[in-house]
Amino acid sequence: MEVEAARVFWLRSVARHKLRYTVLLSDGDAKTFQQLTSIKPYGDEVTIEKEECINHVSKRLGTALRNLVADCRKRGITLGGRGRGQLTQNAIRKLTIYYNRAIRGG
Repeated sequence: MEVEAARVFWLRSVARHKLRYTVLLSDGDAKTFQQLTSIKPYGDEVTIEKEECINHVSKRLGTALRNLVADCRKRGITLGGRGRGQLTQNAIRKLTIYYNRAIRGG
């Protein structure tokens, strides 16, 4: 559904609003971007760029770290040792917040 809606919006943008979209803000789903680059709604002279939503990027980082901790825990491995420096849920939360702020600021 998203792919078809994006295709319709991009194809009619010039006729209806006299503008061309050049950047796609994405939540990580590559199907819409692939579809738009394959149909080339504005011809070969206009390239479409893909930008990731910062919240989705930091969310995926947190999920990947939590999955890594769970996987290592199953194998009996502690990340960062035992005690200070260990990769805990609180440390993962702080890392995702730091990463999110670093992207926004930079």
